[in-house]
Amino acid sequence: MKRTRAFTCAAAVLVAGLLAGASGCSLTPEDTGAKPKPTGSPTAAQTGAEQVSAPEERACKGGTYTWFNLQSQYVLNGVTDAQLITAKPTKMTEPMRRLRTDQASLESEGPRLDAKAVFYALSVRIGLADKGEDPEDLEGWSGLGEPGAYAPFYDDGDWTGGVGSRLVAFSAVEMVDVDFRYTCKGGRHREPTVGHVSTWGRDLSGALDCEDPLPEGASGAAREAAVREAVRLSCGR
Repeated sequence: MKRTRAFTCAAAVLVAGLLAGASGCSLTPEDTGAKPKPTGSPTAAQTGAEQVSAPEERACKGGTYTWFNLQSQYVLNGVTDAQLITAKPTKMTEPMRRLRTDQASLESEGPRLDAKAVFYALSVRIGLADKGEDPEDLEGWSGLGEPGAYAPFYDDGDWTGGVGSRLVAFSAVEMVDVDFRYTCKGGRHREPTVGHVSTWGRDLSGALDCEDPLPEGASGAAREAAVREAVRLSCGR
């Protein structure tokens, strides 16, 4: 099986040179040595001077994805220091610090799949895209981070607070990691493609007062974990 990455391209070119030399004498037109064989000649093929890689096999269309080992969680990827609000209204001026550098990727073994189709199928699986849509018509692929891209952090910078409050702004993204298997219809004798996707989908940003109790239930336990991390890092509690 071949292993491929969606955002890299590999090519190998082998070049053979002809070395000719003489020692202690001069060359005449009759003894200049053999001329190089033209590319593609029978002699070149026999000596291995030219090697042509076989075209990479593409996966069939209309196959079935089976997703497994799916993991998704909101992770804190940006936060500010706590800012004391001394006048009302006051906007946040503390800069957002990046905490993570997550990169989306697609790895696979077997017949090559189109990355756009894989990410669209995953987006349908986790509820970000509708099954009947054409992935070619989707702006920004599928609502997921594209292979090779780094997850952004969201610094709205437009949060305000009351006098005496200590505000912290934060950013989080939902990281998604999943394995998959792609099989063709009636493909008992066709090699399946297996692979792994790392990406992100939904995002979360906001501001909180260090003195306020943490919200419970409204945003879901997964989101609360990222908010708690922001409180722990910037509020010290």
